[in-house]
Amino acid sequence: MNDNLYVKTFAVVWPYIIITALIAFLVFFFTAYDQTAITISYFLGSTVSVMLMSHNYKSLMKQSQTDYTKLRKKTMINYLFRFLFYGLILVIAHFNASLLIIPVFVGFTSFKVALMLTALLFGKEHDNA
Repeated sequence: MNDNLYVKTFAVVWPYIIITALIAFLVFFFTAYDQTAITISYFLGSTVSVMLMSHNYKSLMKQSQTDYTKLRKKTMINYLFRFLFYGLILVIAHFNASLLIIPVFVGFTSFKVALMLTALLFGKEHDNA
C-alpha cells in the first residue's frame, strides 16, 4: 500500500464527490433551483479536477524518475496547463445553457477538499502530513 497522502486522496475523492453531489441534489430538490443542472455542473468540475490532478501527479512522477533537474519547469508547465484548462471549462459552462458556472467552480475545489480530509484522516500516520 502506498503511504503517499496524495495517492490516498484519489481513493477518498470519489466518495466525497458522490456524497456531495447527492447532498446538493437533495438540498436543491426542494427549491426553485435546477437541481439537475447544479449536480451535473458540480460533477463536471469535480471530474475535471480529479483528471487534471491525476495528470499532474503522473507527469511529475515520470519527470522525477527521468530528469530531476527539469522538475521545476515541468511543474510550472503543468500548473499553467491546469489553469488554462480550468478556464476553458468555465468558458464552456458559461456559454452552455444546461451548465452553471458556480457549481463547476466549486467542483474544481473537490480534490483540494478531499486532500485536506485525507490529511485529517491519515495524517497521524505521516510525519510530513
